Amino acid sequence: MESNDTLPLKVLYVEDEPYLRERVGIVLEMHFDKVLTACNGREGLDTFLRERADIVVSDINMPVMDGLEMTQRIRETAPDVPVIICTAFTETAYLLKAIELGVCAYVRKPLDSRQLMETITHAATPILQRIELERARQREKASLGFILGESPAMREVIRQVQKIAATGFSIILQGETGVGKSHLAALIHGMSARKDAPFVPVALGSIPESLVESELFGHARGAFTGAVRSRKGLFEAAHGGTLFLDDVDCAPPAIQAKLLRAVEEKRFYPVGSTVASEVDTRIIAASNRDLFKDTREGRFREDLCYRLGDLVLTVPPLRERIGDIPVLARTFLLEAALELNRVPPRIQRDVETMLARHPWPGNVRELKSAMKRAALFAGETLTAEALSRILFVSDREVQTCSPRLQTLDELEQQAVRQALDAADGNKTQAARLLDVEYRRFKRMLEKYGL
Repeated sequence: MESNDTLPLKVLYVEDEPYLRERVGIVLEMHFDKVLTACNGREGLDTFLRERADIVVSDINMPVMDGLEMTQRIRETAPDVPVIICTAFTETAYLLKAIELGVCAYVRKPLDSRQLMETITHAATPILQRIELERARQREKASLGFILGESPAMREVIRQVQKIAATGFSIILQGETGVGKSHLAALIHGMSARKDAPFVPVALGSIPESLVESELFGHARGAFTGAVRSRKGLFEAAHGGTLFLDDVDCAPPAIQAKLLRAVEEKRFYPVGSTVASEVDTRIIAASNRDLFKDTREGRFREDLCYRLGDLVLTVPPLRERIGDIPVLARTFLLEAALELNRVPPRIQRDVETMLARHPWPGNVRELKSAMKRAALFAGETLTAEALSRILFVSDREVQTCSPRLQTLDELEQQAVRQALDAADGNKTQAARLLDVEYRRFKRMLEKYGL
C-alpha cells in the first residue's frame, strides 16, 4: 500500500498468531510503503534475505525458528538493520539475549498500536534521514538552486551557468574565499558534454613556484635532478575533460605566458621536452581577487585574463544571500550527521535568526564546517547557546542575535583551537573537522604558534 502519508520504508512483521499478524499488518500498511509478513522465524529469515526489509518487527516465541535465532541470523548478513522484538515475556534472560544480539527495542504484548508505531518510527529515523539525503542528492542533480541557493543573488549565477555549461567556453569564477567556486566548477563540468571525462582541480597557490610548471605541463626524463622518468602533467590528465585552476592569480608570470599558449593553441611543451603535447582541455579558472583589476595594475596578464574569461561569473558572498542560509545549513547538518551515523539535531527557530545575522567571513565553507561541529556536539537539538559556542560569539550576541566584529585571524585561530580540542590533538582529524587540506592546516598551526 502506497500513499502520500506513508513512510518510504519496507517493514517485515513476523508473528505466528494469524489474527494478530493480520491485524497488526493492516496497521503497519497504513504507515509504511510496503509491509511483509511471515508466520515464523524461518519464513521471516527467508523473506528478509529475499526482500531486504529496512526494519524487522518480530515475536520471540514461535515454532520452527524463534525470533531471537532469526535476529542472530539477520545480524550475520545485515548488522545495521533495526530489529524490534514484541514479547509478553520480560524475563531477564530473554532481554539480555536480545541486547547481546543487538535488538534496538522491545514492545510488550498485548501490543498497543500507538506505542508500536512510535518505537518503529524512532528506530527508523536514521534510515529515513538517509533516504531524504539521497532524495536531496537527486534534487541537486536536477536543480542547481537546491544546492547553490535560490536567493535573487544566486539566480543570475545559475541562469548563466545553465547557458554556458554545455559550451566549451573558458570560465573565470570570482568571489571571496569559501563561497563555493570549486563546487560550482565541478557542477559546470557535470552539466557539460565532458562530464564522463576527468575533472582535475589544482590549487595553484598551494604549489611551490619551482614545481608549478612541472605539475601543470609534466616533464621529460632527466629534465631536472630527480626526474628519473617522464611524467604527465595535469593538462594531459584532464584531456577531454576540465582543468580547474583555483587561485589562478597565484600563477607566476612565466607560467602565465605558458598558460596562454596552452589555452590558445591547445598544445604545450613539457619541461625538458622538444616534442609538443596536444590536448583538448576545457579551462575553468577561479580567484578570490578581481583579475581585471589585477590586469590594470600589472599583476596579471591582460591577454590571459581575456582568454580565460569567455564568461566571468562572480559568486556573491553568503552575507549577501541570507535567504540561502537555512537550506544550506540543513543540508550540511544532515550530511554531517549521516557521516557520523547520528540523527541530525533539530534546529530551533532562534537558531535560524542567529545563522542569518552571523557575518560568515568564511562564507559557505564556514557554514559547512559549523554544521559539522553542530552535528558532533549539539545533541538532539541545536540551540542558540550551542550555536554561540560553535560560531565563537559572545553571550550578549546570543541574546541580541547581532554579529560581533572579529578579525578573520581571530576567528581562524579560535576555530583551529576548538578543532584541536575536539580531535584530542589529532591534527588530521582536526583538519577534517574544519574541512581544510592538511597542508593548509599545518600552515595555520605554524601561523598561530599552536
